[in-house]
Amino acid sequence: MPLNSRDVFSAPEPRFSAFPSRRSVVHSTKGIVSCTQPLAAAAGQRILRDGGNAADAAVACAAALNITEPASTGIGGDMFCLFYNAKTKQVHALNGSGRAAGNISLDLMRKELGLAPGEDGKIPMTSVHAVTTPGAAAGWVDTVERFGSGKLSLEQILTPAIELGEEGFPVSEFASSFVCCLLL
Repeated sequence: MPLNSRDVFSAPEPRFSAFPSRRSVVHSTKGIVSCTQPLAAAAGQRILRDGGNAADAAVACAAALNITEPASTGIGGDMFCLFYNAKTKQVHALNGSGRAAGNISLDLMRKELGLAPGEDGKIPMTSVHAVTTPGAAAGWVDTVERFGSGKLSLEQILTPAIELGEEGFPVSEFASSFVCCLLL
């Protein structure tokens, strides 16, 4: 039986309007993968079929999206993970955001920005200090190590994305529109 949103959200907020999706309702008792790109979703589904869990499939999807929709997500960015452990009924979070340079300190930043101790300020977007070391790749590794099934290696989880990169794939209209914008 399909899940009715009115059963979950009894009184919709005034700002909420139902999205008239053109897609069919999908049901599964074994797991579902959803993302913006069908080939990336297939990568996650493959990992579930091979014995992986939701964390393994999420990493496979993210890696495949790097190939199929590089403007939407990237290994050179950050990643964040919320993982629900059904056995313990606990939600865990993982922060895969980038890190600042190792030799930077709050005192040094305040000095460079000309701020007195305790004074608020912002790092200018044009400053070298506004750049962080990308955290996505390390976040994927951490996600698989902390929340993964343990049944698949990181190599197995990344294989669908590697195959997409090596063998090629049809570029969607959505992805091509981003590439066109970058080239103009």
